[in-house]
Amino acid sequence: MPKITIQKIQTDIFTALQSLLEPFAAEIALSGKSVLIKPNLVEPQPYTTGQTTNPALVDAVVAWCKTQGAGPIAIGEGPTYFQPRTALKECFTRTGIAEVAGCQGVPWILFDEGAFREFRKHSPQTPECFSLSEHAFSWDHILNVPVPKAHYLTTVSIAMKNLKGFIKREDKPSFHHCGTEGIHGSVAELNTLVRPSLNIVDCTAPTHQNKNFMLAGTDIVAVDTVTTALMGINPQQVRTLQLGYEKGLGEMDLSSIEIIGDDLKELRMSFEQPVQYLRRAFPKLALTAQAACSGCLIPLFASLKRIEQEGIRITKQMGIFCGRDAPESIPENSVFIGTCCKAYSGDRPLINKCPPAKEEMFEFLKDTIL
Repeated sequence: MPKITIQKIQTDIFTALQSLLEPFAAEIALSGKSVLIKPNLVEPQPYTTGQTTNPALVDAVVAWCKTQGAGPIAIGEGPTYFQPRTALKECFTRTGIAEVAGCQGVPWILFDEGAFREFRKHSPQTPECFSLSEHAFSWDHILNVPVPKAHYLTTVSIAMKNLKGFIKREDKPSFHHCGTEGIHGSVAELNTLVRPSLNIVDCTAPTHQNKNFMLAGTDIVAVDTVTTALMGINPQQVRTLQLGYEKGLGEMDLSSIEIIGDDLKELRMSFEQPVQYLRRAFPKLALTAQAACSGCLIPLFASLKRIEQEGIRITKQMGIFCGRDAPESIPENSVFIGTCCKAYSGDRPLINKCPPAKEEMFEFLKDTIL
C-alpha cells in the first residue's frame, strides 16, 4: 500500500518538510547520491499566482537533501513551449529560483541548453520521434516538486504532467497530437521513461483555499490521485491517472492508499476548471480546443483573465477555435488562434503564430472579439 504524507506549515517550511519526508528518508537513501530537483517553472511568474513552485519550498528541499548527505544537487527545468526562447532563463530568475540556487551554492540548469536523448517509434502513444533531456537519466534521484493546477485538456496538472519539462521544447506540442489517447496517453507513457524517486506537491500558493500545506509520496499516481481529490475533482474522471494505473505506475484507488499526517477532512483546495471559468466569466464565448496544445491555451486563458480583470465586457456571441482538427461547423462570428487553424480559418480573423505571445494574444482578442 503506497504512503502519502500531508503536512501543514505551522511555523517554518523546513521544519514542516522534515516531518513530511521523514517516512521516505530511508526508502530513497540520498546519502552520497546525486539529486536533481525539478520544480514547475512554466513561466516567469511568482509562486503566488499558483503557476510556479514556491522558491521557499525549493530552498527547503535543497537544505533537506543536504541533511540527508546527498552528493551533487541541482535545480533543473525546461519551461513551456509558449515561453519565448529568449525568456527561458527568466523562468529561473524572476521566480526566485536562481536566487535560491545561489544562496544554497547549487547550480540551476535550463534543460534547453543541454544534451537530449532521441526516441524513435517508442510507443503508439508517443510521437514517432521526440527527445528528452539527458538530465532525466543522468541523476541518481529526481525530486519532482509540482504545483496543482486545473487544466483545459487533462483536467489536472500535477506530478505526472510536471515531467513534460524534460521534453525538448520543439517536441512538446506533438505530445498533444499522438496515439488514440492524445495527451493523456503520451503523459502516461512519459512517466514510464522518467521516474522520480519522490514527488512533493506544493500547496502553498494563496490562490488555494488552504494555502499552507504540502503533500508527498514515492508513488506518482497515488500522489496525483490524492491531490486531485483535494482539488474537489473525482480522480476516476482523470484519464491520465487511469492510464498511469493501467501501466502499473501506481495506485489510484483512494481506499488502497495510506494517508499519513494531517486529516484530509480539514484540507481542500479551491479550483475552478477552465470550462467553468469560461461559462462564468464569458458566457457568450464558445471555445473549441480539444486538439490544441498549451502553446495556445496558456496565453489564451491568460489573455482572457486580463480582459476580465480590466472589466472589458464581451456582449456578442463568439466562437474561438484553436487546434489542428477542423470543426464540422463554424459560427459566423469566430476567431482562430495559432498556426494549426490556418488550414480551416479561411478569411476569418487568425493569429498565425506558433506559439502566440501573451501580449499578441491579448491585442488580437481585443481587436476581434470586443
